[in-house]
Amino acid sequence: MTLRCLVADDVRHNRSLAIHWLHELGYSTMEATDGEDAWRIVKQYPLDLVITDIEMPRQSGLELIQHLREHDDPNVAHTPVVVMSSLQDDLLETAALHFGATIVLHKPLDREDFLQAASAALAKDASEVRGKPDPDTLLDEESHPGVISPTLRRIIDRTRDRS
Repeated sequence: MTLRCLVADDVRHNRSLAIHWLHELGYSTMEATDGEDAWRIVKQYPLDLVITDIEMPRQSGLELIQHLREHDDPNVAHTPVVVMSSLQDDLLETAALHFGATIVLHKPLDREDFLQAASAALAKDASEVRGKPDPDTLLDEESHPGVISPTLRRIIDRTRDRS
C-alpha cells in the first residue's frame, strides 16, 4: 500500500526536496503552496501524512494544523503532521506541538533527519495528538519562558483570530 503525503511550503525548492525524498521511500505525494491550498487538498483526498511549513502566505501551517485537529472525521483529525520551519524562535517547537504538530524539523532540511521525522510521525499513535490549543496560555511567559519572535507571535495571533 502506497502512503499518501502532502507537502505544503511556499518555497518551491523546499517542496521539491521533500517530495524527492518522499518518492525515494515510495510515497505518493501532492503539493501545496500555502495552508489554504493544502486544506483544500486535505478535504478532497485521504492522506497518511502532512508536511508543512509554518510561515506561508494566505494561511499558515498552524492554521492548517488547527483545521486538521478540529475536523469531525477522526482520520483527518489524527493525521500526523511534520512541521518544518526556518524560524529561529525559542518557542517554535512548543507552539507547533501545542497546536497539534507531531514532529518539528528545522530548516535547512537534512535528508536523514527529514526521512527519520516522516517515518517517526507515521509511527506515532494518533491518540497522542493534542487537544484544542489555547494560544493565550501558549503566549504566557510564565508558562512558556523563552523569546518569541514577532513573526511567530503574528502567526499565533492570526490563528487565534481565525477560531
